[in-house]
Amino acid sequence: MPVPRSFRTRFSLIATGLLLACLTTPAAASPDGTWSVKTSAETGACQTNFDFKVAVKNGKVTYAGYWPVKASGGINKVGVVRMVLAHGGHKVTATGLARGDEASGDWTSPHPSCAGSWMARRV
Repeated sequence: MPVPRSFRTRFSLIATGLLLACLTTPAAASPDGTWSVKTSAETGACQTNFDFKVAVKNGKVTYAGYWPVKASGGINKVGVVRMVLAHGGHKVTATGLARGDEASGDWTSPHPSCAGSWMARRV
């Protein structure tokens, strides 16, 4: 059974519109800059929430505060966040997504065993 001409025309217009939308969407903005991060402890033995800053340069994360904290990882070109923060014997792994000037995700810590969420805003 042949496909009606009106269906083919509508399909072509929709496909062309989607293609143009994809081609004209601006590239993801660079995540570089200073980010203010707020954490929320939600499960486990952690009871403290933290506010701190990280710096992102060329997609790589470093700690931008005064405590002796080591940060590693980064934000890739599509906005996926993967980083590890370490202080003394404690280590936190965070994952999430950055879009524009905002980012959010989840974090986990093996010792003490706890987890939660985080959100960040570029400052």
